[in-house]
Amino acid sequence: MALEEYLMKPASKRPAAPEINVSTWLNTAEDITLSSLKGRVIVLEAFQMLCPGCVAHGLPQVKAVRTLFPEEDVAVIGIHSVFEHHAANSKETLKAFLYENQLSFPVGIDQPDDDGLPHTMKAYQMRGTPSLILIDRDGCLNAHFFGHVSDMQLGAMIASLINERG
Repeated sequence: MALEEYLMKPASKRPAAPEINVSTWLNTAEDITLSSLKGRVIVLEAFQMLCPGCVAHGLPQVKAVRTLFPEEDVAVIGIHSVFEHHAANSKETLKAFLYENQLSFPVGIDQPDDDGLPHTMKAYQMRGTPSLILIDRDGCLNAHFFGHVSDMQLGAMIASLINERG
């Protein structure tokens, strides 16, 4: 579904978000599903640690979201979606990257597929990284961005979703 088809639609007209499909979770003791986060706004950041836009913009932005909004209202989830340079993107390297960049929110390693595109990346029809997806409290898609998102726009959208009631 194209972004324009669900961006800022009334809650009753938004499509359900596809489930995330990861091989491993980091920075969390238990596996995470979208249904386990229902009732909270979900900020999903798909990234690659070798992506300059992710390192310069996407990850610092969601790190700030994690500190600015209460966890009971907003869940920040990272999805490491590797579609290139697979050998350089190991789990151990990712662990070190998360530690060095002080990224403490949960990060899932997107389940790889035989065709090179990870499962979650395909399910959300992502064009690349960084990609940021907003999911409302009911588990429905609200917005999908590829590339840089204005801090003001993102903050306003998150605040709007927090205050939205079915």
